[in-house]
Amino acid sequence: MNTVIINHCDNTAIADTLADKLQITASNPPPSDAQFLLHVTDNGLSLQQHSASAPSPIRIDFSTGKSAYRRGQGELITKAIGLHKRKALSVLDATAGLGRDAYVLATRGCQTTLIERHPLIHCLLEDAIQRALEHPDTHDPASRLKLIHGDAEDWLTRCETVDVVYLDPMYPQRQKSAKAKKEMQLFHALFAGNADSGDHLLKLAKQRASCRVVVKRPLKGVYLNDEKPDFQVTGRSTRFDVYLTPRASSS
Repeated sequence: MNTVIINHCDNTAIADTLADKLQITASNPPPSDAQFLLHVTDNGLSLQQHSASAPSPIRIDFSTGKSAYRRGQGELITKAIGLHKRKALSVLDATAGLGRDAYVLATRGCQTTLIERHPLIHCLLEDAIQRALEHPDTHDPASRLKLIHGDAEDWLTRCETVDVVYLDPMYPQRQKSAKAKKEMQLFHALFAGNADSGDHLLKLAKQRASCRVVVKRPLKGVYLNDEKPDFQVTGRSTRFDVYLTPRASSS
């Protein structure tokens, strides 16, 4: 992972701290062989590929954009998680990604733990949560988010039981990758050759969920680990496969 920090701020403390934490360098302009650029700005961190054709930087912000839109909608995910039956669930989001679904659940009162294995995505999430904690409109839900840098499989083998385990494994890369969303282009580049289908996580998730496991899939995608769910909650382009655990008879 050849990544360079680009500091756009007068204060170098954040860039220096990140460089030390990630064991990467800060340079402006970046060297030609840099694969990714981690931008440090007054508005937080953002990440992009370093190439002439790369999309614009990705930044996580829980107060604007898609996160704000989702927060105001009746999300299918809340039904899949089971919030229509029971409030204030504990949720383990084992494949956090950009954290949007985790944040939606936090706005609904869920205590949500996010696991993210990639150090750069973890940094973006950490930065977004900290900014949300500092804003009065987002402090409350952000305080219900607990971020962990680690491997989902390792964490699921030793974590305490939670009400729900949520899995959103990376979708297969499209043949026409130029049409893919810029977030997915970045994720496929970050995990090139190391993508995780999530099949092996389902069994572990069932062992840690006292109520259910919820898996987010493309509408016409295959079942995770070829296991048919107990039921589905379906949207226009996405579905949530719900696997009830033996302890969920009253859920």
